Amino acid sequence: MSGPDSDEVKACARNCAAANVRRASRAVTKLYGRFMSTTGLEPTQYSLLVACAITGGATVSKLAGAFVMDRSALARNLAVMEKRGLVKVKPGDDRRTRKVTLTPFGESTLANALPHWREAQSTVEKRFGSERLQNLLAELRDLMEIAAKAGESD
Repeated sequence: MSGPDSDEVKACARNCAAANVRRASRAVTKLYGRFMSTTGLEPTQYSLLVACAITGGATVSKLAGAFVMDRSALARNLAVMEKRGLVKVKPGDDRRTRKVTLTPFGESTLANALPHWREAQSTVEKRFGSERLQNLLAELRDLMEIAAKAGESD
């Protein structure tokens, strides 16, 4: 048995949606992380605080779906945030659900982090272009939807 075709492997590296989106995600997350470093928040934690603030308290399942995260991975992130006093995870409307809400400390941390997010966002918009960024975000939303639907049909 021979090894893989080198041209095909190179094409895979160049064109694989999964690999390229993950690399871009890590690079953008690293950039936002540098701006957020003084807040004590990781970019994922910041995004979770934003989601909790917008929803006024969402279930773990809804947050996991919105972030396209496994519920157990989200639960680990939330446990760290709850230990820091940023969020409160409490029983939901029935025994099977848990609701996540911001604490007062979480609200003030989010308020203090917003200017750092704006600075990171502004840097991306200036270097990439605001219109290009909006177009990219729309395309990524479409890609997520297509990927989710393809996963459901398997």
